[in-house]
Amino acid sequence: MKEGHKIRKAIIFFLTSSLFLSGCSDQRLYKELSVISVVGIGGHIGELKAYYAYPSSGTDPTQYIVLEGEGKTAREVRIDANKKTEQTMDIAELTTILVSEETAKGDLYALLDVYYRSAQSPTTAKIVVTEGTSRRFLELKETIPKEIGEYYLDFVQSFEDATIVPEINLETAADLMFSEGRDLALPYLKTSSDKALPQLEGLALFNGKKYTGEYLTLRESTFATLLGYRKARIVELAYLWDKQGKNIPVAFDVIRFKKKKKVIQEGDNIKIQYNINMPITVTEYPPDHLDRKQVRKPLEEFIEDSVEKDIARMFKKIQEASSDILGIGEYIRAYYPQLWREGKWKDIYKDIKIEAKVNVDIVRSGSIR
Repeated sequence: MKEGHKIRKAIIFFLTSSLFLSGCSDQRLYKELSVISVVGIGGHIGELKAYYAYPSSGTDPTQYIVLEGEGKTAREVRIDANKKTEQTMDIAELTTILVSEETAKGDLYALLDVYYRSAQSPTTAKIVVTEGTSRRFLELKETIPKEIGEYYLDFVQSFEDATIVPEINLETAADLMFSEGRDLALPYLKTSSDKALPQLEGLALFNGKKYTGEYLTLRESTFATLLGYRKARIVELAYLWDKQGKNIPVAFDVIRFKKKKKVIQEGDNIKIQYNINMPITVTEYPPDHLDRKQVRKPLEEFIEDSVEKDIARMFKKIQEASSDILGIGEYIRAYYPQLWREGKWKDIYKDIKIEAKVNVDIVRSGSIR
């Protein structure tokens, strides 16, 4: 009995010791890592540059260092950057990849292949396209209020929540780059100067694996997200109504965005028709009296016309860029296979007619009189 008791005590001792040892080991390894939270990419395969941001202070998360690497391939660039730090670079907490617009015009997947092949890479990391060099978007030390990786993640997610951009990450981007019936669209950022905060300009339009050089405005991006990706969460829109020579502010929240898609074939011609029902809450309209039908109806018609024009401009842009970000090809292939021509969808897509008919219903006006 005594011998068995001693054996049990020995086992408990070794198990407890191993737990403490593993904890110390993890802590030691973590201290030896440069935890990269944001990466910027520039150049092209054969002449690449990348910029890796990681914290430089254990007490102030807004302080960070940017490592620069150069090389012919993405892996060589990372190896070059790793030689410039006393620690080993680790991308397990990567939140955002910034790709300069000129770089994105090449093969985006070839640049990101190194991330897809690494078990460390978080597939939830966001990808954005930047105007000019991506390095400029990492030189924000004097202005960001939090750790830079957290800042960019929150920045992108805020526009996802506002239904301005779709929810796209490393994993879903790969699927879209290889899809035959839907194209990739990524947030497009600008900044006025080296140390200014970035601004979202809209959605960068891709054709396959390459950025087309065209992007949608914020309002056009909102309608593309609503039509091509998901239901509305928070959608706030505002227009200026020129009514009888007076400029009247009109703002509203979209309560629901119900869409139905119909394909009409007339000989060799194809037409896609969207019917949209959009109940709204008016949040700004100084003339008021929206409880009266004769006042409410003209306003609904103005909003319908304004939204239809914005959607029409969005349709024109994505077709001219040969960027099927709405997934019309997926729909045609699934429900109208006789219209689908393998390998020739983009030729058809550029010439099809796409229309939207919008029905607006003011269900809440917030009127005070």
